[in-house]
Amino acid sequence: MTISLLFHNLVPDMKRMTIAQTLVIRGTGIHRGGDIEIVLYPSDQGIVFVKDGQSIPAIPENVVDTQLNTTIGLSGVRISTIEHLMSAFYGLGITDCTIEVRGDEIPVIDGSALPYVMHIQQAGLKKLGLEISPVVITDTIRAELRDSWVEVTPGSFSVSYEIDFDAQAIGFQRLIFDGSHYIRDIAPARTFGLLKDVEAMRSMGLAMGGGLHNAVVVDGKDVLNPEGLRFADEFVRHKMLDILGDLWILGAPIMGRIRAFKANHMLHVECVKKIDKLLGSQG
Repeated sequence: MTISLLFHNLVPDMKRMTIAQTLVIRGTGIHRGGDIEIVLYPSDQGIVFVKDGQSIPAIPENVVDTQLNTTIGLSGVRISTIEHLMSAFYGLGITDCTIEVRGDEIPVIDGSALPYVMHIQQAGLKKLGLEISPVVITDTIRAELRDSWVEVTPGSFSVSYEIDFDAQAIGFQRLIFDGSHYIRDIAPARTFGLLKDVEAMRSMGLAMGGGLHNAVVVDGKDVLNPEGLRFADEFVRHKMLDILGDLWILGAPIMGRIRAFKANHMLHVECVKKIDKLLGSQG
């Protein structure tokens, strides 16, 4: 038996999926601030990013940086901020796609995964007729740093995520996701940041393209975006969006219970790499 790529139910005969036709998406990079174009092509070779002629499969060993985003790289070529697009692939069950990147990172668009979901839905989906098996968790796997952690244990699929920020506008939030209603409940949640951290990020060459048009910005008890929040708990919903995108680097759905507390891309990916290493030792 395999697990549904949308994680709604355990069902037999799950098929790998790609897009039905070539798709072009343009936008700005949130960290470097440049204009970017990406071209998505149908494929049956897994999820593979291409930049300057270098193919970089989206697999755990190719993740090279996790500072405020997930960056993959190979042979000196790097592509940043893949997590929102990867999350959209997760939500739509896309296991195979080639993404040509003309720029340094994936466009942020509005800071959520929803624009990617909508573009891909317009292009259409295509079943490849090839089966995919889930990653079945049989032992506890944990990644931690101080009081932050991600843990995966045996069981049916679910993700529980908790965050706790000093900023009053965020505070403590908790969300449990069982695989239902990704497009409605997770994809629209935007990336966010604290106003007091913006200058520090920009001094590191990050968040150069960020603003109220593509991120939620918080200053103490205030949300600075004039339109407000899309959800009262949009912050934890975006963290859920991020971890689902990072987990999709495994290339298959997980059959296990995932719990995260005050985590980040580094801990998401460390857990992914531990799962991948365990699979390798079993294979």
